[in-house]
Formats: sequence, structure tokens, C-alpha cells
Amino acid sequence: MKTALLFKVTVKGLAGKYKSAYVISDSPDDAYRTYRSYLDKEDLGFKHVGDRELEKVELIAKFYREAEINTPMLFISDSVTTPHD
Repeated sequence: MKTALLFKVTVKGLAGKYKSAYVISDSPDDAYRTYRSYLDKEDLGFKHVGDRELEKVELIAKFYREAEINTPMLFISDSVTTPHD
């Protein structure tokens, strides 16, 4: 099983609630792909070239069992469900 990591994904051109998103994933690349897939599906960020281009991916927290000393711990409640389309 891969480690759950919480990333903040920020894109260059969008603003407001679409400028960045938090993604639980196992890698920075997958976190960006996940957010980019959402933007594609919702038809967002096509107004200007580069709107959906990656600005940065930041590691926010790591699943508590694998977190290093200076990395915040991520806990996932058993009461949380993940809706899938």
C-alpha cells in the first residue's frame, strides 16, 4: 500500500477557488494529474493558454505512520467517505 500524502496543487492562470486545490495522493505528479483531470472534466481553464499549467505542488502532510519529524501528520477519519462519480 502506498503512503497517503496531502498536497496543495497550484496552477498558474486560474483564480479564486480554482487557483489551488488540496489532493490526497501518493506522489506530486499524481496529485497534479488528479486536479488537472478535474479541470478538464469541468471544462475549466481554457480561456488563456497556461491557465491550467502547473505552478507548484507542495507537500502539506504525510499519513501519520510515515511522517518525518518536521512533516505534519495526516489523519483520515473512519467516518469520512469518498464520493466517486
